[in-house]
Amino acid sequence: MSTKETSKIQIYPLFAAISSASLLLISISLLPIAQWAKTQNDCIDKTFRTDGTNNAGVPSKVWSCNGGGD
Repeated sequence: MSTKETSKIQIYPLFAAISSASLLLISISLLPIAQWAKTQNDCIDKTFRTDGTNNAGVPSKVWSCNGGGD
């Protein structure tokens, strides 16, 4: 085998490992955003604005869940 063929054989697994590692790091870095989104969705589902009825619009619920409400 020539040096060129040997380097090709060695470089493809290296690229695969780098790709896998970067996908893992990206998924780990997105976990806090996913957790925040879950808490926001739970807050929006549980927000009631008038007499215990779920009649508030989504924009006012989001506003309330982000600290803008009473």
